[in-house]
Amino acid sequence: MKLTISMATFNDYDGVYFTIQSLRAYHKLPKDVEFLVLDNNPKSHHADATRHLLSSIPNATHIPIEGRRSSWTKYDVFKHASGDIILNLDCHVLLAPRFFGRLFKHFEDPANRLDMLTGPVVFNSLKSFATGLNPVWNKHDFGCWMRHEVKDARSPIEIEMQGMGCFAARKDAWVDIPDGFSGFGAEEWFMAEHVRRWGGRVMCHPKMRWIHRFRWPRREYPLRLDDKIFNYYLGWLNLYKTLDHPRIEAMTRHWKTQVSEERLNKAIREAKVLANT
Repeated sequence: MKLTISMATFNDYDGVYFTIQSLRAYHKLPKDVEFLVLDNNPKSHHADATRHLLSSIPNATHIPIEGRRSSWTKYDVFKHASGDIILNLDCHVLLAPRFFGRLFKHFEDPANRLDMLTGPVVFNSLKSFATGLNPVWNKHDFGCWMRHEVKDARSPIEIEMQGMGCFAARKDAWVDIPDGFSGFGAEEWFMAEHVRRWGGRVMCHPKMRWIHRFRWPRREYPLRLDDKIFNYYLGWLNLYKTLDHPRIEAMTRHWKTQVSEERLNKAIREAKVLANT
């Protein structure tokens, strides 16, 4: 099976460089591995440096994203990838040793074809980690880091949801997400439910650890709360179809404790238009 490794970026050449070069230097990759970088700011100096880097790497392609800037562009890779398995990473992620052997082993089993596979996210101490997210509200996010009970570290476990900084899926199982998501945020539960809708599972392999950089000295990408609220409603209306669904009713009660009713209603109106509800 051919492997595609992809990442979306916005003004983060350093992240792209060290993510890709660490994979090439310290992991045993297939000779025909494909690298795809989806660039949310393709006319920047970071993009120029990224193009120069990729020009020296076999089977590496820079894909400019025009007209929109969003963390959700990462899912566009399934329209471009030539691989059978797509491993999508944030452009500031490092992978644990023997990650790829476990990745291929999982998808070689036909029973796992529909799965989305991930692993525990590891924090700065390299000792603290989370195997997934507990599906409860935490201020502006649906999901709190948690550790699941693991009885056999050699085998994946099914989980509710995980951060989307590292996940793999087969291209022939993938179902495209709806259009319209904007900016940053609200991916985790939507993507987990999306996978379950096509008959797949969200699986976490305890040994497929990934280290994610969470802090920046200077944040380049704008984080807008209105985008996040809009994305939650757009995604969940696509899943559940009506504002009267118990999950969406609970979400609305939560957001009313976080933002003004005027601000919330604006996001809901805009999401309803795109979700055709």
